[in-house]
Amino acid sequence: MKRFLKIGILVLVIGLMLFKTEAVQAAGDLNINYHVPLGDPIFVVENFLPGDSENRDIDITNNGSVARAIWVKGIRTGGVGGAPKLETVIDIVIKDGATPIYGTGSPTGPKTVQNFFTDSSGPTGVSLGTINSGVHKTFNFKVTFPTSAGNEFQRKSVIFDLKIPNFMSDNIVINEVYYRVDSLHGLDSPKDRGILNVNGNNVTVVVSGNGEGSNNTVNVSQSEACRITQSNNANVSTNINSNSNTGGNSIIGNVISGIISIITGNASSFTSVTFFGNINSSNSDCGKKLGQNDEWVELYNPTDHDISLKNWKLTDNHGTRVINANKTIKAGGFAIISKSASTWNFWNENPSAVKVELGGNIGDGLDNTGDHLILKNPSSSEIDRMSWGIDTSGFSPPATNPLVPLGSSTERLTPGFDTNVVTDWEAQTPPAPGS
Repeated sequence: MKRFLKIGILVLVIGLMLFKTEAVQAAGDLNINYHVPLGDPIFVVENFLPGDSENRDIDITNNGSVARAIWVKGIRTGGVGGAPKLETVIDIVIKDGATPIYGTGSPTGPKTVQNFFTDSSGPTGVSLGTINSGVHKTFNFKVTFPTSAGNEFQRKSVIFDLKIPNFMSDNIVINEVYYRVDSLHGLDSPKDRGILNVNGNNVTVVVSGNGEGSNNTVNVSQSEACRITQSNNANVSTNINSNSNTGGNSIIGNVISGIISIITGNASSFTSVTFFGNINSSNSDCGKKLGQNDEWVELYNPTDHDISLKNWKLTDNHGTRVINANKTIKAGGFAIISKSASTWNFWNENPSAVKVELGGNIGDGLDNTGDHLILKNPSSSEIDRMSWGIDTSGFSPPATNPLVPLGSSTERLTPGFDTNVVTDWEAQTPPAPGS
C-alpha cells in the first residue's frame, strides 16, 4: 500500500443537497426530507481514508393524486485539485430501500461520481423509479473511497449538489400499444392482412413495349380479408307419365242369360313433382373492410395538470399522423387513440379515458413483425419513443421488445415509469385500454 494511504491525510468534501438553505423541500406534490439541519449540506466528509464510506437517507412522499416519476441530477459545484479529479475514483451507490438502483449491485453496474455527473446531465437525470399516490420511499446515497486509489488523489476534493427536478412539463408517455389484432377485436391493419389495395380500387397491370417473339410474364396476387356469404337455391320439377295394359282378364262362374262383354285397354296417369330450396347468391362486403384497422395506442399523462392533445403527432416507421381533434388528456389520466370510433365496439374500455379518432392509420399501420412508435408534441419535439419485434430503435441501448401473442398488447410495467430501456415493457393479456 502506498505511503499516503497508510497515514490517511486526504481531505474530502462532498456536498449533496437539493437546496442548501432547506432540509425539507416541497417539489410540487412531492415532499422531500434530507434529515439535516437547515442550511447544512447532506454530506460533508473530511479526512476520508481509503475504504471509508458515508451514506445518507433522503425521504420522498408523494402527496398528489397521481403516480410521479422521480429523477435526480448530480451537479458539480466545486472542488480542489486538477486531473485526475477525485470524482473519477469515488464510487456511488443509490438504493431504493434495500435495493440498489444505481451503481454496484444494480442493473447499471459500478458507477463513479463522475459517471453520475455524466449520466444525469440530460434533461431528466438518473431515474429513481416511480412513487405512487400516497406512497413514501427512502432513497439511500452512499459514496465510497476505494482502497485501490493511488496517491495522485492526495489533498483533492469534490463538492456537488443533488437536484431532484420537479417535472410538471408536458411529458405525456406512450403507455400501451395494441398492434396484433385478433378476430375477436376487429381487423388488423390492411398491410398485416396482406392487403395493399387499401382503397378498394382495381389492380391494373399494363404490359407495353413487347415486340415480336418476346416472352412476358405477369404474376398478380391479391388477398382480401373479408367474409363472403353464399347460399344455394334450386328449383327441380319432375314429370312422371305412366301407361298400363289390363290384359289377361277372365270370367269365372255361371251366366244365366245374355251376353257379357269384357273390354280391356290401356290406362295412363300423369304426376308432376316440384322441389324448392337452395338459393345460390353471393354477398361480399370486402370493399368496405379493405381499409379497416382496429389497432390502438394508449397515452398517459403523469403530470398534475391537463394537457391538450391537439397537434400532437404519432410516427411509425412509414409516416406520421397528426391528432387534429381538440381533445384534452387529464392529469393522471389516459387517452386511447384509434383510426375510428368503431374500434371501441370490441372493448370494455375505461369510460374515463378520452377517446381520439385519427381518421387514418398510424403510418401505414403498426407492423406485426416489428415497428417503432414516436410521440411528438405540437412543436415536433420528440417526447417519447418505443418499439417492438425486429425494430430495436425505441430504446437506449437498442434492444428487442419481444412480440406479444395474438390479441395481446405491449404495456409499461408502471404508468409513467420511463427509463428508455426495454425492461420498462411487458406483454399484457388481455389488454386493458384506458386503465
